Amino acid sequence: MLISKDIAPINKKTATLIVFTPIVATLFIVLTLAVPPFRTFGFSLLKENNVVELLTFATFLIGGIFGLINTFKHSKYLGIGFSTFYGIFSFFLILIAMEEIAWGQWFFGFKTPENWIEINAQKETTLHNLKGMQGNTEFLRLAFGVGGLIGILLNKYSILKKINVHSILAIWFIIITLHAIVDIYSDFIELDKTLDLFLTLSSEFIELLIAGSAFLYLWINTKRILQN
Repeated sequence: MLISKDIAPINKKTATLIVFTPIVATLFIVLTLAVPPFRTFGFSLLKENNVVELLTFATFLIGGIFGLINTFKHSKYLGIGFSTFYGIFSFFLILIAMEEIAWGQWFFGFKTPENWIEINAQKETTLHNLKGMQGNTEFLRLAFGVGGLIGILLNKYSILKKINVHSILAIWFIIITLHAIVDIYSDFIELDKTLDLFLTLSSEFIELLIAGSAFLYLWINTKRILQN
């Protein structure tokens, strides 16, 4: 069953929405890219500085701020170890959010420093486009997806109950993981050009799923904390 009987502390309607959102969204993106009449619309959604990427930025930023606030608020219950984990996790969400908008370069139009241009593949003020990291972010997406699935498996260990991952997020992490695996596979085996383009474009959507699942992870675990 996609939704288990034990979905506390979430009500069934919210749980259903959480489970089916990545499925519906993924099908929508696939259709817009696969069906010729909708392809232009799909490309416009996924291109840089547009709807999907800006939504990804906002979700990461909100998630990071939400995580930091609640980590501080519930630090006594969490203890030093788990508070540190949530603090670092939330900090990196804000870091990724700022990377999504090139640290404000998109909004304010400031120039990339000359020495940064030389080492940045996209000539932007970003870390993930530095030569060596550019084109290899699928490994980070794989690590996140696998990490989420491991977090679900850890539910059996009560000692980690303060940081484990709720099982209703499984679909999110499965989609993220499978996309990353195919993307990494394409680095070693030449794929059809259409499929390769689909992987490149859809990676922007996968980043949105990562942002959404990260926020939901923090939101659900905050609700769990409040129950105790």
